[in-house]
Amino acid sequence: MKISARNQLQGIVEYFEQGAVNTSVYIKLQSGYTLVSVITNAAVELLNLQLGDEVIAFFKSSSALITTDVTLNISARNKFQGKIEDITEGKVTAEIVIAIGNSDKIASVITKVSTNSLGLKVGDDVSAIIKASDIMIAK
Repeated sequence: MKISARNQLQGIVEYFEQGAVNTSVYIKLQSGYTLVSVITNAAVELLNLQLGDEVIAFFKSSSALITTDVTLNISARNKFQGKIEDITEGKVTAEIVIAIGNSDKIASVITKVSTNSLGLKVGDDVSAIIKASDIMIAK
């Protein structure tokens, strides 16, 4: 399967938290971080997700927010600390690539205005923040 989402992280399903409509799927990444994806119970059944399954979590680069405040308390369930590995600037936006450990990387596309106001540069410590509802799962 090919998909246009810039972020595709492989991991192992380690835990489920099922609700009436949705399930939180906890995925252990190669970096050691645990990523949480909220998908419908129907999607869990359709994928026949089981503990220990190898999956790919994917999300668009526009869904990844960046903060330089690595201690930031926030409601989003996924917060990954890392170092900026690369910045590619366009006329309006910039793509920021963050290495979060092992081979795991997160790409974020933000405006150049935001890039400049945060003073982002290669080597900076930052956090990437992704809402659990923005993360899809493939098996």
